[in-house]
Amino acid sequence: MRHYLTISVLLLSFINQAYASYSDPYNRKIDDLTSVDPNKSLSLARLALADAQSNADVEQQLVAIFYIVESLFVLSDSEEIDAYIAKGLILAEQNHNSRFISEFIGHKTFQQEIKGDYQAANVSANKALQLAQTTGDKRLIAVQTALRGQIHLAMENYDLAMKDVETAIDIFKEHDDRPYLSINYNLLAIIYDSLGEYDNAIKYYQESDNYDDVKSPYNLAALYYNLGSVYISKKDYTKAIDYYKKSMELSRQTNDSYTLAFTNYGMSEVLMLQKEPQRAESILLSVFEIFAANNDILMLFNSNLLMADIQIVNKLYPQALAYLDVAEKQSKVIDTPSVHLYYLKQKIEYFVAQEIWKQAFELKKQADIVRKKVQESDKVKLISELKVRFNAQFDQQKLGLLQKQNELQQVSIVQEKTRQKYLWGLITLGLFIFVITYLAYRNQRKIKRYLYKLSITDYLTDVANRRYIIESLKSLYDQSKTQNLPFALVMVDLDYFKKINDTYGHEVGNEVLIYFAKTAKRVMSNVGKVGRLGGEEWLILLPNVNESTIKSKLCELRVAYKDAISLKIPKDCELSFSSGVLLCTNNYDSYEKMLNDVDEAMYKAKEKGREQDVYIGQLGKIINLA
Repeated sequence: MRHYLTISVLLLSFINQAYASYSDPYNRKIDDLTSVDPNKSLSLARLALADAQSNADVEQQLVAIFYIVESLFVLSDSEEIDAYIAKGLILAEQNHNSRFISEFIGHKTFQQEIKGDYQAANVSANKALQLAQTTGDKRLIAVQTALRGQIHLAMENYDLAMKDVETAIDIFKEHDDRPYLSINYNLLAIIYDSLGEYDNAIKYYQESDNYDDVKSPYNLAALYYNLGSVYISKKDYTKAIDYYKKSMELSRQTNDSYTLAFTNYGMSEVLMLQKEPQRAESILLSVFEIFAANNDILMLFNSNLLMADIQIVNKLYPQALAYLDVAEKQSKVIDTPSVHLYYLKQKIEYFVAQEIWKQAFELKKQADIVRKKVQESDKVKLISELKVRFNAQFDQQKLGLLQKQNELQQVSIVQEKTRQKYLWGLITLGLFIFVITYLAYRNQRKIKRYLYKLSITDYLTDVANRRYIIESLKSLYDQSKTQNLPFALVMVDLDYFKKINDTYGHEVGNEVLIYFAKTAKRVMSNVGKVGRLGGEEWLILLPNVNESTIKSKLCELRVAYKDAISLKIPKDCELSFSSGVLLCTNNYDSYEKMLNDVDEAMYKAKEKGREQDVYIGQLGKIINLA
């Protein structure tokens, strides 16, 4: 879900660069200040508005309101933004100024996106682009094309987003517009990040930085946040933290609380991945008020899910459920497939953590239904998108006909071109539907694999859970019966585990469990399977091995476990385990009897002083101690 976390910061930090190249700025002095000193640009724009109003100069009033909105975007002052957008839009419409109608509708589009109203934002973006096309200004057309691409990205229409942004970049390259190339390479990087192509994302973030000649602290804070998010996806947490720290420092320098909230969210995410839920929670608590003040429903949704995850890890299930309930309401407002699936995934983890399997399975079925609906909803969105495009083209043609009523021959040519565009549009629609169907199918398979792994894996130690290791034992037992193949069953209990918990705390106890699981998986990777029965008890299945191999592997495991290499486990923490080992040669009537015998052998090892293995033979009798 990382692409959800970067879109809002992007334009808040770069939108102020308008008219910096081939189209002259409306006001050079204020334009240059918006990214480096937005408070000063806001003050100058307010003075300019008062002066223009006293002189009844409508054009300069529109310019002043435009820069007030631009400055407020950089300062993340959402309380005034909507009011000034509405004021500017009314004034522009009263004076039939298509350029500023397009500009203010573009601002309105961005606000609608932040609030999660993507359908309304899509309609507004198309209207802003249509009006820009009537002005004939390529710069304005490119700006609104890129904005529409951003809305496509929010709606998860990645192909359309890529097409619009690349079209805008081509225009800006033609005019060597470095500020807008910086903006749009940044947006292109976000699209690649959303598609999971992280190296391309990093490349285009660097390209964005190369074209950013101003190096405003607002811009750099957003860029560093975005880079940190990509490195989380690449699981390079050291680099992610470095970039987040840089972003935090710049945000504090400029008092940019909104970008700082994004970075705090990202830092909390890293801390959760590094299994530090308490620190993650303390940082995350600071972001809710800021995102609420900016009406950023998407980031509120993300924050509620992350906080729910923290509470699940802390086993505070009522609190986790409260955050999930809020997130569910927000997901219905945003209403995109990925958001719904992201919510369902977290709710499934909530039930799995409590081993409430029935509800987890029911939610899995809901997730499958959502994925099935993706294909149809994407088809509808594509058809709607094409209709909007064609309607915009048709409106342009009507405008031309009104201006040239005596050119009947031209009407015929325009109609023929329109029919050809409809034909190509239908062909394009078919290709889009094919691509989306394929991507949805691939995504469905990926989520199914994830849910299957979730159902068979112990949530703490990432080895097989009790249900799956017992099923594996039953399968191995049946295979042994039919094919007369020997196998061994090892039951392990970590010595003095309660004492470790009491002495060092449950966090160290959990780290001991995780370390044993990782060590056992590594040692047994080429000979058998490891599963957690519960608490500190484990089951190891070793098909087709002899007693010598078993002894060798258990010895290797005992040494590796005892010599723990983990910064989270104190050096004076003594680690050992006791085990029962059953050598089966098709002599048991049931696998349940095998479990009982090997369990007794394991307790025998603990009674004899721990840190040893007790072997039992064909009739459940001890044959030796190792």
